[in-house]
Amino acid sequence: MSEAPKSSSFPGSGLLAELKRRNVIRMAGLYLVAAWLIVQIAETLLPAFDVPGWVLRAIIILLAIGFVPALIFSWVFELTPEGIRRDAEVDRSSGAPVHTARKLDIAVIVLLLGIGALMLWRPAVEPAPPAAISADAPPDVPPEATETPTRASVAVLPFLNMSPDADNEYFADGIAEELLNVLSRIDGLKVASRTSSFTFKGKDTPIPEIARLLGVRHVLEGSVRKQGQRVRITAQLINAGSDGHLWSQTYDRELTDIFQIQQEIAESIAAELGDLLGTQRLAVAAPTADLGAYERFLRGRARFHRRAELPEALADLEYAVTQDPDFTEAWIYLAASNYVLPGYSTELPAAQSRAAAKAAIARAAALNPEHPMVLAIQGDLHNDDGDRLQGIALLERAAALSTHDSTPVMWLGQTLFEAGYVEEAIEVLERAVLMDPLVGINNGVLAQAYFSAGRYAQGEASARAGTANGWPAGQFVQVIELGASGQHQQAAQLAQSVPLTQPGAGKLGEAPHSAWLVALADPSKAADYLALRDGRVPAEELIPLGMGERYFDWFLAEDESTRKQPRASWMLRAVWLPSTRFLREDPRFWRVAQIYGLVSMWEQRGYPDGCRKAQTPGPDHLDCSPGAP
Repeated sequence: MSEAPKSSSFPGSGLLAELKRRNVIRMAGLYLVAAWLIVQIAETLLPAFDVPGWVLRAIIILLAIGFVPALIFSWVFELTPEGIRRDAEVDRSSGAPVHTARKLDIAVIVLLLGIGALMLWRPAVEPAPPAAISADAPPDVPPEATETPTRASVAVLPFLNMSPDADNEYFADGIAEELLNVLSRIDGLKVASRTSSFTFKGKDTPIPEIARLLGVRHVLEGSVRKQGQRVRITAQLINAGSDGHLWSQTYDRELTDIFQIQQEIAESIAAELGDLLGTQRLAVAAPTADLGAYERFLRGRARFHRRAELPEALADLEYAVTQDPDFTEAWIYLAASNYVLPGYSTELPAAQSRAAAKAAIARAAALNPEHPMVLAIQGDLHNDDGDRLQGIALLERAAALSTHDSTPVMWLGQTLFEAGYVEEAIEVLERAVLMDPLVGINNGVLAQAYFSAGRYAQGEASARAGTANGWPAGQFVQVIELGASGQHQQAAQLAQSVPLTQPGAGKLGEAPHSAWLVALADPSKAADYLALRDGRVPAEELIPLGMGERYFDWFLAEDESTRKQPRASWMLRAVWLPSTRFLREDPRFWRVAQIYGLVSMWEQRGYPDGCRKAQTPGPDHLDCSPGAP
């Protein structure tokens, strides 16, 4: 490919001049630009068709190998109007070399324009970094759930119970959860959390929709049939994009092989995704050698997750740890069940449940001190004892270690929120929603934090997602904020769509609820509502009626064991709304904050967002006026 008659004596006849004359340099530039463009297009489009990663690597290698032959070809041959000719055969006086050089220049310019267009187009098709919560999100799913998933990602759905005994459903659920835990230990593999995956239990949601909501590319589903000491497990890995099966296997074994089956399934999935994950070795260690203890553990853990039959869950888990005192997971869930029991059952005094939780978690910590749930439960127990600094430190460690379970992360966010560190809490709670987008409490507590920060559009979207996933307290907080700020009609209108069950208050009942709605719209009718309620009315129902001063009755009148109930956490968070500034500045709240260890923490860690200790004479209280830091 030349521009002048070939001559050994033409000016500047060195190697560089010869490369220019034969258009080798132009060809090198054209090849590199074209190769880069091909790679960028392949990198953008191939994942959309779930093409294995090795295809892109092969394209890059082939383009690199082809570079040298392309330059040799340019040196030896010339492109002329008559076709490709050897350089020695081209008539330099015909003008063909100049024509060829111009074509190459035009080709390079066209490719550069193509690159520019690609750079402008790619931001529109590539996923943006996930935002917190957008007001444009659908009412039941936060936008994090719909972000473009990574290719190495999987959700484990609850397995179907095919056993003759319907009570063995807990065993099927337990096997699915065990597989999820094993898969979460594979480096580079994103595994949707158990809580979000099990949201689809008993539903006919299409696999592609499940994958979209959970932000994954693959779904593992299956069934379990247990009869006596035999178990049959069928598992299949599905590509959510095509809804096609990538791998399927049936295991018909003795129950004693249950842990080996879990390892084989995990290894098969890792091998199927090997192009993305590389070669990995997996080892599933049996958590216990006692199969009877293992079965009771699975049943007890399933009851804990459902927050149903908690006394029976305690019996299951106590049996498991009695049979095997070194069964770490059983000790953890025994502690967790005791810890949450006061919020769901009155069979045991709260103080007795907390003492049992402390004993169980101490044993679990001796066996595995760095387990995220061990640290998280220890952290919350320290918070209950008023040692908030140590509690937050433990929860921060737990949240950093937790990769697929959002519970420690959410607990950390709640603790920060209770203390008034609203912006810090939002960052943590957003992470919890990213990990578990379909968990109602994650969305609902985040909604409360958004409202407290004055971020109303985000709060509304997150509150709707919380309600749609079974936790309406986020929208109930919005009712409080509307009513306390004087927007009574709006508060009543929204309250009509919020389920009757309110946080900590039980079920209002039809008549009291109707009277409450009337009082929301017209606070002068509050007396009629109070007449229908037996005993003291929860403060969260009174704040939007303009009776917020009653907030302190519950905190300052109840005994210490009652104050440890989960509802205390909700009520502590209620004081950080824009409309409840009068509550957090009340000297009585300072006394409440002392009871819960908040004041000692503020003095060391810093006061809540926008607040400081008041410098005016009189009882200690917070100053949260606009001029406060």
